[in-house]
Amino acid sequence: MKQLTIEPTHTQFSLPNAYALALGSRLAYATETEVLNKLLEQGFKGVFIDSNKIAGSDQDTQAFIAHNGSVIVIAFRGTEKVPEDWCADAKMAFRETLHGRIHTGFDDALDAIWDSLIETLESVHQYGQSLWLTGHSLGGALAVLAAARLTLDTDPRIYKSINGLYTFGQPRVGDRRFVTELDQVLKPRYFRFVNDNDIVTRVPDRLNQYQEGGSIRFFDSEGKLHEDVGYWFKFMERIKGSLNQKLDLIPSFIEHHFIDQYIQNIEKNL
Repeated sequence: MKQLTIEPTHTQFSLPNAYALALGSRLAYATETEVLNKLLEQGFKGVFIDSNKIAGSDQDTQAFIAHNGSVIVIAFRGTEKVPEDWCADAKMAFRETLHGRIHTGFDDALDAIWDSLIETLESVHQYGQSLWLTGHSLGGALAVLAAARLTLDTDPRIYKSINGLYTFGQPRVGDRRFVTELDQVLKPRYFRFVNDNDIVTRVPDRLNQYQEGGSIRFFDSEGKLHEDVGYWFKFMERIKGSLNQKLDLIPSFIEHHFIDQYIQNIEKNL
């Protein structure tokens, strides 16, 4: 694993920080032993949280918290399930919150580890370290919902300041009100990476009132990074990417979702 180095006080967009957090998002797919060993190699202490080890949980949610004297990183694991599973009627139904409506299935997945996550965060946040959240795919959705709870909710244990929220291949998680309220407090530090034709970034669809949040960072079909590009440009680049890969065995809309694709594109732009 390349170096997981965070610029701890940098709240504006940082491609080196994006790279480190993308590496963390990939590491979240590893086993608990692999995660903890890699973090030690990188100079971090780590805590692995797994809903399968929590009594009464019927979810399959994992995350790790990496911490040292200057930063705390919370990285959520993604999923190997296809996007259609997230769009099943029961899971896609909105859940009402004080800050708008959110995806029921994603919220249930976060609930499964929330108490353990907050208890761990309280125990390691001893030196005023900056806080960073990240995840790929489902992990990105969980990172966004966790950021909303950490910044919008009134729980006295909650931290009101997050230095950075970086997601990769993240599905949509909430309605317009949710997105608007979160963006009001976090958009300058919330960066949502989209790789060309990645289909997961387009589900659940807008016809079901789901909206995108954060500041988009878009990789075109050549891997070049663009900031906050319009829908039409993204659409045209998706067509181009699909045509360029029409002979591939793996369709571009699936291939473009892989976390390694995001990491490779960040490396091209560093």
